[in-house]
Amino acid sequence: MFWLVAIVLVIIIGFGIRGVKDHFDHVTQIRQEQNDPQLQQQRHDKQFMRTIAVPAIKTYRKNYQILPSIVIAQAIVESNWGTSKLYKTANNPFGIKGSYHGRSVTYETAEYEKGKKVTIKAAFRKYPSLGAAILDHDHALSKGFIHRRHVMSYITDAKLLQKNHYATDPNYAKKLINVIKQYHLNRYDLEALNGKSTY
Repeated sequence: MFWLVAIVLVIIIGFGIRGVKDHFDHVTQIRQEQNDPQLQQQRHDKQFMRTIAVPAIKTYRKNYQILPSIVIAQAIVESNWGTSKLYKTANNPFGIKGSYHGRSVTYETAEYEKGKKVTIKAAFRKYPSLGAAILDHDHALSKGFIHRRHVMSYITDAKLLQKNHYATDPNYAKKLINVIKQYHLNRYDLEALNGKSTY
C-alpha cells in the first residue's frame, strides 16, 4: 500500500512540476514575442487582414460583386497595412477620393501623371465606419471599374481596376496580384463562396 501511495504522489508531483514548467515556457514565449518586432508585425498584419476580411466576405455574400481578396489587397496596398493617416482618421483603407455623404478629408497623395510620380492635395471620402467604407467600395468598384457581377478571378478584377483607371500607378494590378498570392488572400474568396471559415 505504501508503494502505491508513493507512486501516486510521484505522479501527482510530476504532473504539477510539468504544469509549472509548461506555464513558465508559455510566459517566456509570450515575452519573447512581445520583444520581437518581426513577430509583432506578423501579428498586426494577420489582425489587419481579419479586420478587413470579415466585412468584405459579408458584403460579397450580399452583393456578389467584389472578391474579398481584392478588397483586402487594396486595403493593404492603399493603407500600408492600416497604418495610413487616411485609414486611421477617415476609416478609408482604399484611398477613395471625393466625399461620402458630404464628408471628406484632404491629404497629400502620390499620383502618376504622364508616367511621372507627383504629389498633389486631394479630398478623400471620410466614412463613419469600416463597414460603410467596404460597402461604398463595393458599390464604387462594381459601377465604375469592374462593371460585372460574379467575377470569380482576382486576376481579372485587378486587371480591370488598372484598365479602368482606379489608380494611376502603372503597376497597380501587378501589386494587387502579388499581395494576394503572397498572403494567400484567395482563401477568403473561397470562404465567401462556400461559407467555411479559413481562420
